[in-house]
Amino acid sequence: MSTENNPDGPYRIYPTTVMSLLDVATQALNGNREAADALIARGGAWINRERVRVNTAMILPGMMVTIHTLPAYAHPCQLTQTNIIYHDRWLLAINKPAGSYVDATPWDGDNHLRTELARLLAESDQHPPLHPAHRLDRDTTGVLLFTQHPHANAALQKIFVNHLAQKHYLCHVRGQPSWDDYESDTGHGRSERGRFRTYPRHTVGDILPNGDSIKDMRTTFRVIQRLNDGTSIVHATPHTGRTHQIRLHIAELGHAIVGDRSYGPADTIPQPHRLHAWQLTFPHPIHDTPITIVAPLPDWLPVDLARTLSSATMPKDI
Repeated sequence: MSTENNPDGPYRIYPTTVMSLLDVATQALNGNREAADALIARGGAWINRERVRVNTAMILPGMMVTIHTLPAYAHPCQLTQTNIIYHDRWLLAINKPAGSYVDATPWDGDNHLRTELARLLAESDQHPPLHPAHRLDRDTTGVLLFTQHPHANAALQKIFVNHLAQKHYLCHVRGQPSWDDYESDTGHGRSERGRFRTYPRHTVGDILPNGDSIKDMRTTFRVIQRLNDGTSIVHATPHTGRTHQIRLHIAELGHAIVGDRSYGPADTIPQPHRLHAWQLTFPHPIHDTPITIVAPLPDWLPVDLARTLSSATMPKDI
């Protein structure tokens, strides 16, 4: 059996003899059988790229087992009724907390917002089929929208695919931009090492080494306030829906989001990055009525600015 470390903590195991999954996990965790049992129960064990939660499952020679240990930044996902900021028969929106995943991760099939929201609703005997309409990064806070009725799913997905949903974000960024308003228009894709990055606009449509094509990516920014500590608060509007879009674009402009350890400088202090999904406006998928969902403002905003923004009914008012 050989073992390979991964930056996020998983072990890849290649058994050469018949073993149970629990035995493999126990060996990977230095003999800690209790921890191995818990890891399998939460969904951190995979056989041939499929999650397996049965600790008696047998591993045959040639099978690949991946044991995903919890990364240092993993912590329990918790929601309360105060997190719910919009609720009707068809839709439900929460104010997403930092540090939480929208859906299952390789190391945990249960500790994520969809299951936590289902648990919260079950307390009042509600058991709707929840489906996230979009995604927010682990540390991004703010408006996160779910459907809770099958009839709303396809229509809401079309709204997002056709860019009919207007998203407005607040970011706390390093430095003070020389511009007041700026539009970033680039390509988006993965590098050869698998990380997301920007590409020149003229390369959109080109094929990457992994077989994907470079997609277009466009974001507009407006500086709201330059702060005395040399940082700034910026309003961002993404016009496409690419992974890490705002983080990539603002970092490319030399003003990485405070706390962003992926795209900021190497000396970034470990803390949740300061990106907040403030407002989401879209036509209701069932009756087409315009809906605007506003999340509470983040606590990292200066008090005077928070007071101003709380009275702004729409981002154009800021």
